[in-house]
Amino acid sequence: MKAVEQLQQIPMFRELTAEEVRYLARKLEERDYKKDEVIYREGETPGMLYMIQHGAVEITKKTPTGHRQVIAVILAGQFFGESCFLENRPHAARAKATVDSRLFQLQRSVFDEMEREQPFLVQKLLREIILVMSANLDAMNDMFLQMIQHVFYGGKAVKNEIHGQRD
Repeated sequence: MKAVEQLQQIPMFRELTAEEVRYLARKLEERDYKKDEVIYREGETPGMLYMIQHGAVEITKKTPTGHRQVIAVILAGQFFGESCFLENRPHAARAKATVDSRLFQLQRSVFDEMEREQPFLVQKLLREIILVMSANLDAMNDMFLQMIQHVFYGGKAVKNEIHGQRD
């Protein structure tokens, strides 16, 4: 089963047993996207979690001036769409293949079925999703602080002083 071997290469599935990977392979859909093909648009609620088998996906957000700002580039072995997947809310950004790509897709309804049939598998998947979301949040916080430092302090290092004390 080629899909099983490919799934075992994805970091998100590194803690799964061979049996769990085989089960998951039966539940996932595979879909090819051509270069520049839109996977989802802002405002859509497809209810899917996407994992890149091969290729790359660019996540962009429309700015108030109407330009598209790249907020993330997702590469093979990574996943995206997790917030909307878990919260069942519309996407706040657009996802587009930057090269010909193949994605594994997990529908929310299938995930709910898996939750009943394989609760330990779902627990492992959720743990991986949470770890990646946490790392993404840390990275966004760092970028925000760098932006603030640049905007308000011209990129110069700032000493943290409170009542004469330094960090």
